[in-house]
Amino acid sequence: MIKEIVNIPYYNSNLSAMFFYPNNGKDKYPVVCKAHGLVSNNFEKEEELATMLTEEGIAYFMFHFTGFYESSGEHSIQTQLTNLDYIITYLTNHPKVDPKRIGLLGVSMGAAIAVCHASRDPRISSVVLQAPLFDFDFVVNYPEFTAMMEGLALAGMIRVPVKGAKEMLIQDIKGNNPLNCINKIAPRPLLIIAGGNDTFMPLSGIKKLYKQALYPKEFKSVQNADHNLTNYFARFETFNLIKEFFIDNLKHIYLHLSKSYSRVFVI
Repeated sequence: MIKEIVNIPYYNSNLSAMFFYPNNGKDKYPVVCKAHGLVSNNFEKEEELATMLTEEGIAYFMFHFTGFYESSGEHSIQTQLTNLDYIITYLTNHPKVDPKRIGLLGVSMGAAIAVCHASRDPRISSVVLQAPLFDFDFVVNYPEFTAMMEGLALAGMIRVPVKGAKEMLIQDIKGNNPLNCINKIAPRPLLIIAGGNDTFMPLSGIKKLYKQALYPKEFKSVQNADHNLTNYFARFETFNLIKEFFIDNLKHIYLHLSKSYSRVFVI
C-alpha cells in the first residue's frame, strides 16, 4: 500500500488529506472517499480500513473537513458540503482514480453530508452510511449533540464560531436534510450500517432513514458496535461489510440503458 499526504488548496485555505492506493503498478483505481463525523481520526487510524481496501485493489481517500486538524477555517454544514464537492472534483481529475468508480463512505454526521451531496452528484457510483446522523432537525433539538460539539471545540478537536453555533446550524440545514434527500441516491447502490450498542444515534431513526431510501439498498446491524467502533471485533465486522460492499459495487460499472441499469464486470 502506498500512502501520499495531500494538501489541497481550497479558496484561501487548504484541505489536508491522505491518499492510500494499491502498490500493484496499475494506472487507475476505483476509490472510496470517506466523509468523517464530528469525531475525526488522524490519518494513522485510517490505515486499518485502507489496508483492507487496497489489498482488494481499491484506493482509499481520507480528508479532513474545514475546521478539523490541519484543514484551516471553521466548521459548518454548508462548508462541509462545499468541501465534499471540491474533493470529488479533485478525485475525478486525479490520474490514479477511475472517475466512473468513486464510492462514498459517510460516518455519523459525515453520513448526513454524504447523503445530501450524493443525492445531487451523479459522479458518486455507490454509497455506504455508517452510524448515520439521519435527520438534521433531530440534531438541532438534541442536547447531547450540542454538548458534544462544545466539548470537542473546547478540546481543540473542531473549530466552530465562538458564538452563534446553534443558530448557524439551523440556517445551514435548510434544504439539506438526509431524510428528504436519501431517495435520490437510487438507482446507485446503498448500504446502511448501524451499531447494536450505539447509544448516540437511535436505531429507530436510522431505520427511518433506511425506509426513505429506494432500492437497491441494504441494511446491516453489527451487534456489539458502539458509535465509535471501540470494540475490535465489531470494528472488523463493520469494516468487512464496507469492504465487501465496495468490492461488489466498485469493481462493476453501472450503465444506464433505457432507464434500467445493467452490471458490467471490469477486469
